[in-house]
Amino acid sequence: MEQYGLLIDYEYCTGCQSCEVACKEEHGYPVGKWGIKVLDEGPWEIEPGRMNWNKIPVPTDLCDLCAERAAKGREPSCVHHCLADVMKFGPVEKLVKELSGKPKQVLFVPQYKPYEARGEFRSIRKNDDSRRKVAAIEVESYGQVEFATHRDDSDVRRVDELDSDAE
Repeated sequence: MEQYGLLIDYEYCTGCQSCEVACKEEHGYPVGKWGIKVLDEGPWEIEPGRMNWNKIPVPTDLCDLCAERAAKGREPSCVHHCLADVMKFGPVEKLVKELSGKPKQVLFVPQYKPYEARGEFRSIRKNDDSRRKVAAIEVESYGQVEFATHRDDSDVRRVDELDSDAE
């Protein structure tokens, strides 16, 4: 059986998330679940005056390459609705040849039927304390709103304890 995949040229991905929306609509995924997710890599400065910032669509374990659509000779919904036309669907052997011709591309070969292959999700938490814990939030602004967060559950204190320490 021939293996199929997605070749994504992330150099020109605009981060519009039309692939995410198309996938959610095609499969009926609820809020918080995706078959494909656009990730931000950056921004960060490579050298003075030169920035690195990529938008990279990444298929999740829920991606089945729209098996029902593909069986009818149609391309996956994410590829069909990609506004920047940076996604290609096809046999892996063909996509590998295209991959070698240009940098800033990634080839994904999603696993079909991930639940059957990996089994049901089981939490590996050691304790039964499922309450959310407070995390410190660090905020920087450069003329627009940006957030950076860091979560460290090893030494969590309540907010009122933090306020009393500040006094």
